Amino acid sequence: MPHIILEYSASLKGAVDIDAVLVNLHEALAGQGIDIARIKTRGIAYSHTVVADKGADGQMAHVTLQLLEGRDVDTRKTYAAALYDVLVQRVQGQCPECKVTLDVREMCKDTYCM
Repeated sequence: MPHIILEYSASLKGAVDIDAVLVNLHEALAGQGIDIARIKTRGIAYSHTVVADKGADGQMAHVTLQLLEGRDVDTRKTYAAALYDVLVQRVQGQCPECKVTLDVREMCKDTYCM
């Protein structure tokens, strides 16, 4: 049920192994005690981005973690930290100028279908 969505500048493809980053994100969340069989991880490349003061030449990588509502803030922070560590190591480690960010969002149990 948890969704990990990596949105990134398409220009990162040559510098970063995006497939490996997706696997690392997937495994990092599983390492926090979530059943790996329930996690869905995907990446979306954007051809057109404008990032900070670098404009169209800037690079970005943003992870959105979507979880069903009900987990406390400390648990969500723990999940976020594990995923952010992957972004910093695997993306920013290869592209120091890349802006990396992460957001955790809760999905409503009453409207999520599975």
